Amino acid sequence: MRSIPVSDAIRWVGAIDWNLRDFHGYETPRGTTYNAYLVRGTEKTALIDTVKGRFVEELLARVRSVMDPADVDLIVVNHVEPDHNGGLRRVMRAMPNARVVASRSGVAGVAEYHDGLEVESVGADDVIDLGGVSLRFLPMPMVHWPDSMFTYCAEERVLMPNDAFGAHMASSERFADEVGLDLAVEELTIYYANILMPLGKQVAKAVEKVVATGWEIETIAPSHGVIWRGETLGPLFDTYARLTAGETREKIVVAFSTMWGSTDTLARAVVDGIAAEGVEVDLFDLAVTPIAHLTRNLLDSRALLLGSPTLHHGMLYRVAGYLQYLSGLKPQGKLGGAFGSYGWSSGATKQISGQLEAIGFELPFEPYTQKYRPSTEEIAAAREWGAQYARAVKEMD
Repeated sequence: MRSIPVSDAIRWVGAIDWNLRDFHGYETPRGTTYNAYLVRGTEKTALIDTVKGRFVEELLARVRSVMDPADVDLIVVNHVEPDHNGGLRRVMRAMPNARVVASRSGVAGVAEYHDGLEVESVGADDVIDLGGVSLRFLPMPMVHWPDSMFTYCAEERVLMPNDAFGAHMASSERFADEVGLDLAVEELTIYYANILMPLGKQVAKAVEKVVATGWEIETIAPSHGVIWRGETLGPLFDTYARLTAGETREKIVVAFSTMWGSTDTLARAVVDGIAAEGVEVDLFDLAVTPIAHLTRNLLDSRALLLGSPTLHHGMLYRVAGYLQYLSGLKPQGKLGGAFGSYGWSSGATKQISGQLEAIGFELPFEPYTQKYRPSTEEIAAAREWGAQYARAVKEMD
């Protein structure tokens, strides 16, 4: 297996997970990569990040295409989550003379994950000279774990920020300009929506912190997805600025689950009412829509309207599951609403409303609920219910 040059002194030696389709509930139809980087000086060599446990041999094969793994002098653990740190012990066995470093929180995390394994801590004041190239470190708590750390090679102007600026995308190409900028930005946005959304303020501060260092950056090499360089850095920073600022537009997401088709009919009426007011709207059936795709569309929307029939006095499990997923992402500054149908007993819209409110959505209107199959009058009422949300969204400008 081949390594790929990132700069004169840095090579990509990671692994490609072509068939990953689920990342703890976040669908990944394009797979992912576990990026690791070999930084070679005239005196020493460092490995930045490792890989998920089952991909260690792939990493080592790429290292061997450059050098004997036993001659690696340093392993940097930027993050202890298993997709980066799971294979650490096996990598260390192949690199028996390597010093292992992590952030202060990372030292504790490595010990807890690997049954007391001891590694050294590094911080913002530390510089490791490899001979002609050096490594600097910037702990970045909660971007996106307490142990997260960025590593920077000044001489090569390469920042290796682990999960920041990442995306889940497997490809034979390693760079954003190779896969196409539009695709790279879209996958970056999906990743942000489903991984980093609740950490927007911390991510924004992290970017400011990097800027404050005065580091010159020509390449950003994250631990998932493609590497950003040259002219792609501008769109990368612009996208992150919009995402961390929580920018939205006049757009509403309508999502539903249905039993006998009544809630489906209501959903389409709600969408018609929104569209008639000139507001952009997307409709998703939770039975067939990947929740990562739905969440990406919610990211720049101003409202989420959720529909469910009542089953056993409550909402259908797909709607409940999506609300549980959203509760961890904590979307901010959005309107919410519930609609649905019922037979002999109601209850779903009340549950949905309660959970939306608990997550942080503002609910400006009462839920829309109707019994059995919607009549012509009830469809018209659902259309007007959607229209009032469209008007409210317009007033958010």
